[in-house]
Amino acid sequence: MNRTRSKAYRISTLGLLTALIIVQSFVPMIGYISFGGVSITTIHLTVIIGAVMLGTSGGAELGLIWGITSLIVAFTRPADPLSLLLFHNPIIAIVPRLMTGVVAGLIFNQIRPGMRTGTVGTIKMIFAGIAGALTNTLLVIAFTWLFYASKAATLVGNGASSANLGWIMIAMLGVNAIAEAIAAGIVTPLLGQALVRFRRD
Repeated sequence: MNRTRSKAYRISTLGLLTALIIVQSFVPMIGYISFGGVSITTIHLTVIIGAVMLGTSGGAELGLIWGITSLIVAFTRPADPLSLLLFHNPIIAIVPRLMTGVVAGLIFNQIRPGMRTGTVGTIKMIFAGIAGALTNTLLVIAFTWLFYASKAATLVGNGASSANLGWIMIAMLGVNAIAEAIAAGIVTPLLGQALVRFRRD
């Protein structure tokens, strides 16, 4: 792929995925699926696929866009009480999302970079998907502890303390983390293999 075509591909793909993230963020039950007080996102899939297709920088840009939309959603129509409490903080809203794209991009594009398709490519996509999804959840937990450990009882109720806030957050976000990691591990290679082959053709 020559430089002009590669640049056009990057711009068009980045624009398409950015538009998809915006739709997922603001159209109900597309990017944030809520049930029983739990909200599970599908937006991480778009960011991870973008990181596979566009590299670490593309993943970071898409993660940043996701983070900014998360901040806007938290102020305008939070999907659940946890979003209302946490994602008003720009660092919690943006940094974990940005790092989702960075980690997924690093795993897929920097580990054996010549191997993008076939069995090795599939394994790399599975790991990129799972690692990207877990990066988001683990950083949300880490930043929550960092910023709110001294206010644990106010944040999650009586009985919480700075010592156990992290465990409480893991329990609260556990369903999200497992579901999002499984989805990323399945969807990333299914879509990624087709899209990587399309780029090569």
